[in-house]
Amino acid sequence: MTNGAIRIWLVLLLSVVGCLVAVPRAALGDIYHYVDRDGTHVFTTYRMSGMELVEVIRSQPSRSNRSSGRSSSSSSRIQVREDAFDPLIREAAETFNIPFEFIKAVVKAESAFNPRAVSRAGAQGLMQLMPRTGEEMGVTDPFDPRQNIFGGTRYLRILADRYNGDINLVLSAYNAGPGSVDRYDGIPYPDTRRYIQTVYRYYREYLAESD
Repeated sequence: MTNGAIRIWLVLLLSVVGCLVAVPRAALGDIYHYVDRDGTHVFTTYRMSGMELVEVIRSQPSRSNRSSGRSSSSSSRIQVREDAFDPLIREAAETFNIPFEFIKAVVKAESAFNPRAVSRAGAQGLMQLMPRTGEEMGVTDPFDPRQNIFGGTRYLRILADRYNGDINLVLSAYNAGPGSVDRYDGIPYPDTRRYIQTVYRYYREYLAESD
């Protein structure tokens, strides 16, 4: 099956009106990963029948979480296999002509593959999109893995075009905003420099794995 044929959906039980009251807190933390008969990957917050259960992504209480240099305000931390979203990342890589390993490195640095990550600054989802950026990229549900990854990768493509492929500036703008990069004429902050180093480290690791 081709990467383009693989679709991943996140079915959110919380979208049902009033379900927040009815569902116990412990049940809200877990995500169930299924594959249906045609190979579609389904991520859902509740158990389903008629599909193969691949894994249960457990959440654990966490006092704090770091994402892109910003402390997370999320009340739980999702434990997920690093390859869980590979089909989506590959599809986005092909769509926007950004290396798969690079996108995956950004996802790891931003959210550690937690599709529900929320930073104290308000960045959301796997690629930690700020709400305004997400809207500009056409994202209507930042916690939907497909929308978030495609929105984040589209933003990386825009930044790559804006900064003529200078990865230092691309990552600086992704982390601190284009305005800061333009104002400082380069990498704006020490935290941004550390962020770039982190992404590079993950990028090299994923490149080595693909050899």
